[in-house]
Amino acid sequence: MVRNWVFLGDSLTEGVGRQRISYVRELVTQIRATNGLNVHELRLRHANSNEFVDFNVAGKLDLDLEQFASDLWCWNFACEGQTIETDLAWLPLIRTLRPERVVIFRGSLESIVRPAVFHDGTWPWWVPPSWRGYAAMDPRCYFSTTWWRKAKQQLMDATKQKMRLKLLTRGQGRPLLDLESFATHLTTLLRRLQARETRVLVLGLLPVGEAQFPGSRSYFADVNARLKEIAQAERVEFFDWGAEVKDEAWFYRDGFHPNLTGATALAEILRSHLCGK
Repeated sequence: MVRNWVFLGDSLTEGVGRQRISYVRELVTQIRATNGLNVHELRLRHANSNEFVDFNVAGKLDLDLEQFASDLWCWNFACEGQTIETDLAWLPLIRTLRPERVVIFRGSLESIVRPAVFHDGTWPWWVPPSWRGYAAMDPRCYFSTTWWRKAKQQLMDATKQKMRLKLLTRGQGRPLLDLESFATHLTTLLRRLQARETRVLVLGLLPVGEAQFPGSRSYFADVNARLKEIAQAERVEFFDWGAEVKDEAWFYRDGFHPNLTGATALAEILRSHLCGK
């Protein structure tokens, strides 16, 4: 029997770095090792934005001479910098795949509290234009191992963080997408998916570093409560896996993206939830 699982989300699901370290990649590795399946992993991401969904493809097909009777195809449609409204573009492909499961991990990118100047456009003159994007001044996940690149990256990052934290004290910071707008997009997505009679799992938000993103942790708690309400109202499953995160060492220095240790631990939490111990 061939099964398809689809994963929707942002960079937390797509993964970071050249190897795209993420809980999806680690989940695939663990299922291959423990469940006796051929598990194929394909990662698709938006290449540009127009009336078509242009995308790049990367992945790995798990083939061998025995050709197991059961195959699991994991389709990672997550994309860095893309918010929840873009997920609707994947619905035609999802309908074709007829997935057994769709896992949605959305809300983190949309809910980070951003400086008010991003929304009202009143940027001080001393902020370079190239730094005025919503995530342009977010802390780096890691630095290069080459000394001169590392020194340059550290200096640039320190400057950005000083500016960003200063801007957060100017006026009331707001998330990229307000909670009710996000809730509307999620409800629409869930109803469209439910029409395909697929099992949908909504994942709760992971903890976020308060030192790196002041004000975001408490707002994330509000978003999690709303996610649970929406999942219950739409009769889909909600899993607050963030409640099982106990160690800040699971995250890169940005306090947002899981590192390899975190991705592996999160994959184990999710695998136990989806497949049993």
